Amino acid sequence: MRTLLLIAVLGFSSMAISQEIEADEKTDLTESQIRVKKTTRWAAVLPGAGQVINKKYWKVPLVYASMGISIYMIKYNTDLMNEFKQAWIFETDDDPLTVSELTDSNGFLYTVSDLENGTYVYRRNRDLSYLSLVGFYLLQIIDANVDAHLRFFDTSEDLSFSLFPPRSYSDVWQVGLKLNLK
Repeated sequence: MRTLLLIAVLGFSSMAISQEIEADEKTDLTESQIRVKKTTRWAAVLPGAGQVINKKYWKVPLVYASMGISIYMIKYNTDLMNEFKQAWIFETDDDPLTVSELTDSNGFLYTVSDLENGTYVYRRNRDLSYLSLVGFYLLQIIDANVDAHLRFFDTSEDLSFSLFPPRSYSDVWQVGLKLNLK
């Protein structure tokens, strides 16, 4: 079910992007503006696509590693949270047949307060992992956008400046410098 939903979302997103790109080409946007919009949209739909469009291939493994580690930490913390939560429920219910068998590294059973604290700690860590996933996702979109903008930045060797004394249009004496950038 989740994979069908993911395929549908990606399919509709790619159709919407292609329609918007065609609409952008009909307007009077410059080539660089169209490229920046296209790169940003693709980065939003498929993480790492903006880096590929910008030909920054070395960033793609970093994007997927950071997002993969976040997803792994979400799963890890969720599993531990559920384990502590279930043990906490077993310890606090009135049924004598349900007993927690969760032990620490020394083999001692956790107390009820330890189980409660563990549940909250791992829930907090899970939530922070979700935030890191969203943060890395947004960061790769921003990175693709900035790289697309800088692609058209003039970095030629013909950068120079010169200092001139200011011109005097009157008989008043002036002190200063004029800076010209070319």
